[in-house]
Amino acid sequence: MPTWLRWTLWIVGILGIVLGVFRYFFIDFHRVPDDVTDPRNWAMSPNLEPGDFVLVWRGGTPHVGDVVRCNDPTDPQRWLVSRIIGLPGDKIEIVDGVFKINNFRIGTAACSQNPRAVPYADTSEVTLTCLNEEHGGNKHDIAYLPTGYTPFAEAVVQGGKYFVMSDNRSSPWSQDSRTPEVGQLPMESCTQRLVVRLTSKNGWGDSARRMGWLF
Repeated sequence: MPTWLRWTLWIVGILGIVLGVFRYFFIDFHRVPDDVTDPRNWAMSPNLEPGDFVLVWRGGTPHVGDVVRCNDPTDPQRWLVSRIIGLPGDKIEIVDGVFKINNFRIGTAACSQNPRAVPYADTSEVTLTCLNEEHGGNKHDIAYLPTGYTPFAEAVVQGGKYFVMSDNRSSPWSQDSRTPEVGQLPMESCTQRLVVRLTSKNGWGDSARRMGWLF
């Protein structure tokens, strides 16, 4: 066997082992269910939508602002994907359309994406308002009905829990800690971070929605 071929096989083998270890211990993939009629699949719009394919990182500890994949307390057959908004001791409130954490208003700016139209009441579509929100050291787009955020009375995050919130902040699409069905989630159930939207449901050819960071 020629020396160059032997070295090539060694390099390929080593790379294969390294990638295998990363895949087994650190990397996973997640696909948003592609049923557009299910409001839960629009919970992370405009950043994740039905059919999107996402890279998941299973190492380290999630931080405020990270998108995490948690056990869904409302449906054991599904994952709940949401963004960490609050840590133990944080006070969360939405009053008169103003989102505050520990009495500080969360900063917003113009959205970096075009407004998205989403299914509404199974028979029509509604175009959501879009804003760019800065929280936890990162900036991400959020969406909500033109009428504003769904109000939320003050809550203090319990020990050992995360307060999570959908990027789509309005009902019926949001699925997060503001609802009693979900509530504050145990930290140990939300250890996997979604970091990159690899492709949309339209595949690699959808250049506008491929390789999009989620933080």
